[in-house]
Amino acid sequence: MKGQLMITKTTMAMFGLAASGLLAGCTETLDSKQLRTGGISATLEATAESESSTSLKATLKAGGDESNTYVILSAGDRISATADGEEVEMSAESQGVYVAQFDVGAGDTEFKVLLDRADDDDAPDNAGTLPDPFELEALPKDPVPRGEEITIAWAPSGSGDDMVIRVDGDCIFSKTFDVGGDTGTYTIDADELEATSSQKPESCDVDLVISRTRKGTTDKALDPESSFELSQVRGGRFTSAP
Repeated sequence: MKGQLMITKTTMAMFGLAASGLLAGCTETLDSKQLRTGGISATLEATAESESSTSLKATLKAGGDESNTYVILSAGDRISATADGEEVEMSAESQGVYVAQFDVGAGDTEFKVLLDRADDDDAPDNAGTLPDPFELEALPKDPVPRGEEITIAWAPSGSGDDMVIRVDGDCIFSKTFDVGGDTGTYTIDADELEATSSQKPESCDVDLVISRTRKGTTDKALDPESSFELSQVRGGRFTSAP
């Protein structure tokens, strides 16, 4: 175990500012040297868009996963990731958000995320495996009136991984459907897609994203609200009509 840092009065004051910022809808940042490892909540996401491409993102916060206070690594603290024998140091995408890209995406590929601290406990035991890849097998090619049902199909894995479908379009309200079991098919019932305008309903292209997700594990040294989700994500498009 490395040396331990104490949270200073200055840090506590910054937490107070962060709480005020939350009420105002703002975000705050905190230097990692002012925080113990147990105060860092890591939201880890591995997203494979194909069998040869996975994006890994780590969002670090202080005060839990719903906090608006982001942790910026400094003073020798670093975060890295490994997959398929390759280790990559994660780079800052924005304040408190770190990313890495891998040229792998096969099912059961293991990803690990390692947080190294210069003056406190490391958190190397964050790990999980990707679910099996899949492709969309059925999506409407012709415009579909919103008064009709829409059937979506893909190759099921039989693994029990969670499936979620999200739809977005200019003429409909965005909506997420929790598919539940990976049966290989899901039907959006008639009138479940709601037009944004009842006075002048329009047609528009709708982007559909379907995710197959499983959970990994996070290091016990981190805030217990930390999480690791690994997903295969595929997309398609259809036209929604009045």
